[in-house]
Amino acid sequence: MVKLCELCGEEAHLHCDADSAFLCRSCDVKFHASNFLFSRHVRRIICPTCDSHTGDFVSGSLSPNWPAKITTCSSCGTFSSPASSCCSELSSSSTRKTASRATVNRAPRGREKKVMKAVADGIFVNWCDDLGLNGDSRNAVVSLATLALAVWKSRAATTKVILAAAFWFGVKNQNAREKTMTWPSTLKKVEDITGVAAGTIRAVESKLARAVTLQLRRCRVDSEEGWAENDNV
Repeated sequence: MVKLCELCGEEAHLHCDADSAFLCRSCDVKFHASNFLFSRHVRRIICPTCDSHTGDFVSGSLSPNWPAKITTCSSCGTFSSPASSCCSELSSSSTRKTASRATVNRAPRGREKKVMKAVADGIFVNWCDDLGLNGDSRNAVVSLATLALAVWKSRAATTKVILAAAFWFGVKNQNAREKTMTWPSTLKKVEDITGVAAGTIRAVESKLARAVTLQLRRCRVDSEEGWAENDNV
């Protein structure tokens, strides 16, 4: 059975265990190059003939044109360079990119964040569609989920868990306003859609909620201090 990319729906070429996600080469480049921690995820190559894992793996930020040919599994035979050469290519590519970044200051950092946000927003929109949300409700959920994702600083959870928890934060808070869905059944649907256990989603979401509350509190204090300074001028 052909594995499909979880971001664009095209045929998948890699599987990321850390994110529990199948990705095509194009989406893998966009997602795993968007953040240094994400780029360190080990991805296993999928055989284009039988769709099983080939036994080869990659790690690091891939170039858009990598690889020219995909390795097949041992049962189907191989028609590309072995995994060792892949790792060598990745290492040299990483070195070139590091040197390139050093000569262009740190300008790519902002673009990387934009790419990561765009990918996350796309995932949230797809999950909203699966949950039957549209229009203003979908926009509100995506905005709330993006807010939660923006304040998350911990590295204790995998990317997919964080995305699922942020999505639940958005759904939960939006539903508190509209009261259109029942809480237990909605959480079960989110569990089915994201592929992350409900207990894990709830645990991480509670941490996200606290982080958002603290961030909003800081913003409120800063705003009040700013007004106080203006009054004293």
